[in-house]
Amino acid sequence: MPLTAQHAAAGVLDATVDPLGEGTPWEAIHRARPRAPLTCRECGHGLHAKLSPKGLRFFAHDRAASTCSLVGETMAHRLLKLQLASAIRDAGWYAELEVAGEGWRADVLATSPDGTRRMAWEAQLAQITVDELRERTTRMEASGVPVCWVTDHDRPWIGAVPAIQISQPTEPSQAAATDAEVVDGTSVFRERWCPSRRCENDGGAPGPCPGHGWWGPVVPAVGLGVLVAGVLAGTVRTHQVVPGRSVTFLPLPAPIVWTTRPHVNAERAQLDAGERRREYDELADAERERHLAAIAAKLARQQALTPPAVELVRREARGYVGVRDAAPEWAMGVPLFVHDMPQGVISPVVSRISAEVLERLRGLTLFVATDAERRALARACGSKQRIVLFEVEILEQPRPPGVTYRRAGRVR
Repeated sequence: MPLTAQHAAAGVLDATVDPLGEGTPWEAIHRARPRAPLTCRECGHGLHAKLSPKGLRFFAHDRAASTCSLVGETMAHRLLKLQLASAIRDAGWYAELEVAGEGWRADVLATSPDGTRRMAWEAQLAQITVDELRERTTRMEASGVPVCWVTDHDRPWIGAVPAIQISQPTEPSQAAATDAEVVDGTSVFRERWCPSRRCENDGGAPGPCPGHGWWGPVVPAVGLGVLVAGVLAGTVRTHQVVPGRSVTFLPLPAPIVWTTRPHVNAERAQLDAGERRREYDELADAERERHLAAIAAKLARQQALTPPAVELVRREARGYVGVRDAAPEWAMGVPLFVHDMPQGVISPVVSRISAEVLERLRGLTLFVATDAERRALARACGSKQRIVLFEVEILEQPRPPGVTYRRAGRVR
């Protein structure tokens, strides 16, 4: 049952305002004699003015009406259209009901005071598929008319298209048209960062905090009039949540929500922080790979140098040579002992040579496999340090660290 009618002389009449149009009062058409010449704007059939038991004004089709999309409208549907129109007018915009467009018809069409912007508000209480709503949304947007679908039921299409779910007051009436609350379709981004923006969510590992915020419902719920005013003013807008960021009340993978710019910016800040964390992790992984590669290369050099180094120490010290494991006190080099006395160190790590280690290396022979390693050790240890370079074949895949070369004889 429509809330607007076409008058043969006065034009479009709107039952939700006074006067109805062109100065026509409600009394001039309701139970008027002779009867007012009213027709349906949708199907052209005759209409007559009526009042609901709660005093809501509307138009009803005459008997034997042809098939019309407005015939089956319920009182709840009419009330919701009235609520939307009232909220739009309270926001300072013009509201027209049941306006036809190019392949679409808006329940309520909002027009800005300067006439440059339009937006449709659709009371969608009946069942409808997501695909149908998406197709109707696309048609309206093609005409430059964005749309918000409004329902008072939990529907699967909330989040698939710009939509909200409202909760009506216990005893809805025309006077309580603005008392409805928005309980779904709106969302806020709740930020959460680790202290000092250093992430503690992965066991305290170093690195920037990627943020642990989430999208959630607006609590407490806002009134329908507040939301409509915010949308028309441009402070509330649709936003498609980035996949992977949870929305606690919407099951869709990438839902469309109504929110404000600060919450969109908060999500963007977390996404940027997450990208920085991924870059940090990638750099850390690359650094670990470089570190492991350096360890493997050092192990390969030490294994290749062990036979000639042992042979040289054996000849010079005239005793059995013990090969011990690499250790920090030898700058992660492999120490060679004869009769429990250190005689040499195979390929110590330059960066691990502290003042204490340097004192321990004095008087010993250092063994290296490359000229670059020899020059680096010479700079770290001084010109008096004996350094022997052996040209050896270094394996690409060294033996496991636990399998080390041992010179025949006593090993300590």
